[in-house]
Amino acid sequence: MFSKAVGKAIGYTRPVVISIRMQNGDVKTDTATYTVINDDGWAITAAHIMDSMVKFQSDQNKVKEIAEINSKRPKSGAIKLEPDTIVNHSFWWGWDGVAITKAFVNRQMDLAVVHLQGIGDRVKDFPVLADPERPRPGTSLCRLGYGFCNITTTFDTASGNFRIPLMKPEELIFPNECMHTRTIDRGMTKDNEFRMVYVETSTPGIGGQSGGPIIDTEGRLHAMQVNTAHHPLGFHPTAEYDGKTVVENQFLNLGVGLSVGSIRQMLDSKNVRYSAEGDESGYRITGRIPS
Repeated sequence: MFSKAVGKAIGYTRPVVISIRMQNGDVKTDTATYTVINDDGWAITAAHIMDSMVKFQSDQNKVKEIAEINSKRPKSGAIKLEPDTIVNHSFWWGWDGVAITKAFVNRQMDLAVVHLQGIGDRVKDFPVLADPERPRPGTSLCRLGYGFCNITTTFDTASGNFRIPLMKPEELIFPNECMHTRTIDRGMTKDNEFRMVYVETSTPGIGGQSGGPIIDTEGRLHAMQVNTAHHPLGFHPTAEYDGKTVVENQFLNLGVGLSVGSIRQMLDSKNVRYSAEGDESGYRITGRIPS
């Protein structure tokens, strides 16, 4: 049902690997997904994947402040950095040499619109954003992203760079089918600029799929995966573990994606071009190239 749509979407759906190294030497890796929107290098992903970068920038200011204070103190009275202070941070956007040059982030809506330099002509097909009125309950959908990747990066102290294992993103992408169950309207953002509308799906998003596209059988983009909701079913069966009776609460896990209507609002506000489901002549390009 989705083979043609997924085959096309693989071309514009890429992984982003987030690597951080902390003061105590621990290295942590997370994987998410992004969608390339146009041939100018603009893409969309979930805003929460930028949280580690925000913390890194904040931590770097603390490092400088503490270094300045310690320069005026004896070594015995030096202030020590917290173990979880981020001292190194990296995004890898599915290709070497690709980097962010600009980002617009709305954390409340959970949408980041980023400009990536270095993609060039690696992406030739781009998603068609559905008419905002099209997404409705009962529609068959498919979510794409990089679940179950289990990527582990290391840090080379000599070069000061993270090292990521060789990978072929096209072979690692994971689609899972779902149905649009409900449309959730959470009202306007605090700045009253965007309406936050979400598409709930009958299957959950998987770790690594955040920021990935949710498409219909024709390949039109209906939403972008942002999180998974856990709804209690009211069932409380018991089970025996090590001779103890344990009550197990049952939950239904449902995916949540930011609706194409909300995505289009933010792209329009930033003058980012995209292909949109259009008039009787087919598809149109809307928006202007940012200066």
